[in-house]
Amino acid sequence: MKNHGYYTGSLFMRELQRLEEEYTQLDLDDMKEMIKEDILLLEKAMDMLCRNKVY
Repeated sequence: MKNHGYYTGSLFMRELQRLEEEYTQLDLDDMKEMIKEDILLLEKAMDMLCRNKVY
């Protein structure tokens, strides 16, 4: 059986590392736009995780 908490956490960590690498190569205007997009994606991901949570 998979440990879904670990699996989800490692996916988020990899994504954060990828974003960090991308951000170091952007100018300020590009970074602001990407941050807005990434916040929306993270909000959607958190919403999906909360809906699938077992209480």
